[in-house]
Amino acid sequence: MSLENVEYLEHMTDAYVRCYGKTLAEVFQYSAKGLVNIMYDIDKFEKKQKILLSAEGFDLESLLFDWLEKILLLLLIDKILLTEFNVVIDFNKELNKYFIEGYGEGDSIDYEKHELKVEIKGITYHEMKIFQEQNTGEFVIEYIVDL
Repeated sequence: MSLENVEYLEHMTDAYVRCYGKTLAEVFQYSAKGLVNIMYDIDKFEKKQKILLSAEGFDLESLLFDWLEKILLLLLIDKILLTEFNVVIDFNKELNKYFIEGYGEGDSIDYEKHELKVEIKGITYHEMKIFQEQNTGEFVIEYIVDL
């Protein structure tokens, strides 16, 4: 999974990310990869660890928020940077909720080898969008993070 499906758009003070995917699961995977790449050069990390991941939300935006927040907390608290993701998204009708289940692959951050580009303060709902392009059928996610 390369970064060709992730764009960084112009924004005055924060990071504005747009991701594309053939499926909803794929675009969520790219959204996580785009987030991680804001802080560190993901090409400099090896895939030495596999971490189970899950998130939930009452709609797709709250699912995305929970998903990105969990990836960010792994970075900031556990010092684990994931560079590849494999997830499934499901909607539970009984609970009326969306769920993500899967895993990420990456490595622990080593400050001797891995240089921080910029620190992310938090995920926001501001300008968050999830939609499917009418012409191509591709899924698109846009979000902004506070730097």
